[in-house]
Amino acid sequence: MEDRPQKTTQGQSDGRRVVFGSGKIFWEGPAGWFLIGLLLLAGIAAIGFAYKVGNDGGNGVLVVEPGDVPGKRLPGAIITGANLRAFDGMPVGENDDLFAVMTDNIHVARPAAGIAEAPLVIEALAEGAITRLLAFYPDGADINRIGPVRSARSYFVDWAKEYGAVYVHIGGSPEALAQLESSSVRDLNQFWWGGYFWRDRERYAPHNVYTSADLLHETLAEFEVGRGAVDNSRPFKEGGPDGAGEPGTVSEIKVDFPAAAYRVVWSYDSETNRYKRYQGTGEFTDETGRQVEADNVIVQITDVRVVDNVGRREVRTSGEGDALVFRDGQIYEAKWLKEDGGRTKFIYSYASDEIPWNVGVTWIEVVGDEEMVEYAPSEGERR
Repeated sequence: MEDRPQKTTQGQSDGRRVVFGSGKIFWEGPAGWFLIGLLLLAGIAAIGFAYKVGNDGGNGVLVVEPGDVPGKRLPGAIITGANLRAFDGMPVGENDDLFAVMTDNIHVARPAAGIAEAPLVIEALAEGAITRLLAFYPDGADINRIGPVRSARSYFVDWAKEYGAVYVHIGGSPEALAQLESSSVRDLNQFWWGGYFWRDRERYAPHNVYTSADLLHETLAEFEVGRGAVDNSRPFKEGGPDGAGEPGTVSEIKVDFPAAAYRVVWSYDSETNRYKRYQGTGEFTDETGRQVEADNVIVQITDVRVVDNVGRREVRTSGEGDALVFRDGQIYEAKWLKEDGGRTKFIYSYASDEIPWNVGVTWIEVVGDEEMVEYAPSEGERR
């Protein structure tokens, strides 16, 4: 066995010999004690600053430090607490209220009015191959035309109820109308509240009924009860990727609804960190020509089945299932979870934490089969 060289001052550089040689004199003198005092003060100040940043109780915002999960890394600092609206992450106001408008998406009804202004939209199949959109609008929005408004379906009623929204529609399926009759959801049915809607004679019925943000606000005085308590505990974040998603950028998401006119493509724009929506053969725009964009795109996979000879569907909205969350150009394999009377939560597949949404606009695509979803990472691979 070879003899290892001993570590002595003889093997050190001239500079290190000078430092170590003078170290004892330095640390026993006044200068040494002064430096020790400065180091102690700096350490105390750093601990105090870290405590203040991590525990900001003045505004209800909690900064959560990164946590380790086997094989993954949870996000860094995120924004959470009951001071943010669960549908878009904006601060909760004193008199916040919300409307969920059942919006037409049949090709002859496009482009829809106000759809690019909705901070939350849920899309799901209705009859046959068509989809409908549940577009949420906060009270006080500045939108002078919203629609076309269409008929209710029971699963859309469930989603409106989660957020305590007024459900805005024209008639509906027997199941949906019975559900509205027996539930606590505030029901704004054009059949009984015609004064808050109008028909555009330049468009074909039944795809020509509209309302506005001002008219919707006026309806609030008609209801005996208000919005009630809502769950605003969803976490949000601001900024770019947090490293918790799968490696690589997902540049394109395809949702293959049965008919070509309803097939959706979300294209990621890395410069804006947003997703642009395309449907059918081109850009999906509102009446002003503005293309719809989202900060978060979520695919919720659940049980969907046809229940009558008209082609109406039953969509399971409670329990749990798989999901895909697209945010910041990344994909998060997720689970969705909704307990009775609660809000749908999208959680990491490997942990129980909710996946933070980016503050802004979210679209949720509800499908019955993961095979309906295809996405393309930037390196060209497809799934």
